[in-house]
Amino acid sequence: MKFFKKLSLLTLSGILALSFSGCSRNYADEQQKFDTFIENEFKSKIENDYVTMHILLQNPEKFGIDSKKVKVSLGERPDIKNLHKSYDQQKKTWGNFSKFNRKHLTEEQQRTYDIFEYQEGLSQKLANPKFDYYDQAFSSMKGIHYQLPTLFSDWVLRNEQDVKDLITLVKDVLPYVNSMIAYTKEQANQGYLMIDIDSVIDHCNSIIKNGNKSSVLSSMQSSIDQLNLDEKTKSMYKQELAIAFEDSFLPAYQNIIDLMKELKKGKNNEEGLAKFKYGKEYYELLLQSNIGSTKSVKDVEKMMDRCIKNHIENLSSILIFHPDIADSIMNNDIPTTNFKSYDEILSFIQKHFQDDFPKVSNLEYNITSIHKEIASSNGVAAYFNIPALDDQSIKQLRVNPNTGDINKISTYQTVAHEGIPGHMYQFEYTYENINSLYQKAFSDNLAYAEGYAVYSQFYANKYLKDIDQNILDVLKENEILSYNLIIKADIGIHYYGWSLKQFQDFLNKEGFTLDDESAKSQYFQLQSNPAAFAPYYVGYEEFASLKEHSKEKLKDKYRDKDFHKAILQYGNVPFSVVESSVEDYINQTK
Repeated sequence: MKFFKKLSLLTLSGILALSFSGCSRNYADEQQKFDTFIENEFKSKIENDYVTMHILLQNPEKFGIDSKKVKVSLGERPDIKNLHKSYDQQKKTWGNFSKFNRKHLTEEQQRTYDIFEYQEGLSQKLANPKFDYYDQAFSSMKGIHYQLPTLFSDWVLRNEQDVKDLITLVKDVLPYVNSMIAYTKEQANQGYLMIDIDSVIDHCNSIIKNGNKSSVLSSMQSSIDQLNLDEKTKSMYKQELAIAFEDSFLPAYQNIIDLMKELKKGKNNEEGLAKFKYGKEYYELLLQSNIGSTKSVKDVEKMMDRCIKNHIENLSSILIFHPDIADSIMNNDIPTTNFKSYDEILSFIQKHFQDDFPKVSNLEYNITSIHKEIASSNGVAAYFNIPALDDQSIKQLRVNPNTGDINKISTYQTVAHEGIPGHMYQFEYTYENINSLYQKAFSDNLAYAEGYAVYSQFYANKYLKDIDQNILDVLKENEILSYNLIIKADIGIHYYGWSLKQFQDFLNKEGFTLDDESAKSQYFQLQSNPAAFAPYYVGYEEFASLKEHSKEKLKDKYRDKDFHKAILQYGNVPFSVVESSVEDYINQTK
């Protein structure tokens, strides 16, 4: 990046302004040590994971990293020895981090400190050996079988060495997956298996059904075609890749299917984490890592109760004066937009959002379809590919051609969520405005990222001037209400140990009646993916609450653009940092 001259999170230019020279020297030394500590953490995370290095850095050497020393593989194998080794390393790192006095750091360093404390603190607790085998390698929404096809389909090739490394990675799929299988077998023996077996089998079948005609393979081969190599060399690499795919990738997925069929004969926990010895404690930590804060389960539950009440009141206040809207929605008579393509939607939003959000310089993008097997197997409407830190090329947005008509309101909102003013804009703003490499690369608050994107998709409704905003508000309130109830059910299943019947009783009580098959499908999606929906809608509620608070305090001085700057200016951070930023914005604006 142009801003990058020396690998350091910040300079110490303000140190000499401190009142006491003795304290200044003491604090300057600690601040320098903190910079070095964070720098080493950045480099360590990159050097220990080839996949992370390749995705985040186009030119690792410019960041002081010797890419030749980074082992080309899919990552550490998840056996207990490696897991415990990782836990011991985390404790050592935490011990070194704990030596720093937050009060002695600069304001910018304090934010980095807060990010590290939140993330690494929870990560270390979740890695505690008493939770051995709690993590499910083949969860139906985020398991390794789910991630690999997307990873390889979107793999970026920049040079000939990348092609060689890609072939090595594909060859590594079979041993890597086999290590996951060994872990899962032992997990089952220990009594900690908790997966939706049928959904894993269905997904794996959909991935391998086309064999060597798979779009995953054809995508990788197409990337080779884009390189500046002679045709003979391209043909050689494409053949090597095809052999690796047939010998490693496809057999790995068949092994997963065989494992799932074998596991069907044994014991599988078909209820929540609460059934495990330390399950409630584990769930609370997992929830905290997914909501961007250290709120307790009880806190989140109360938050959802309060939000559910508010959304019901909002719905009622609209429908009392517009009863015809309810009839239209019940009859599925929902208005549509006039858009004919994804690009048309994104161009439209890009023209309208600039008065409401801080400016960024590079929002060039390319929209392509999600590859066939992935599009048909995972139901994802769209996703944004995170660009490398040092890559100023065109942004990549993937869309699912199977999700229905372009002119649906839901399609418009999906593009806003993944594109502008959602993820695409959010990442570009972070890359342009945050100096900290560690923060840009490894500040990983999913609730911030997804909560902001959900906020963005609904905010973009205001640009649809040809559609009654009351209808858009009803659709919005109903969606958020529904997912808030889902999060309450998630807590019920994993913290209170709800059975399928208790889940159905809860939905019936709340006025959401599902047939038995639909209820069972929804239950097992939640049961096998604890806290999966919390980042989106707890995150959304955090932003909505901060916005309401800002409006109440500032009244006619409130401006959306200023609020958006306040929530965006420190990037992907825990909500304690976002709250502090918003309070500063309020105090400076009064």
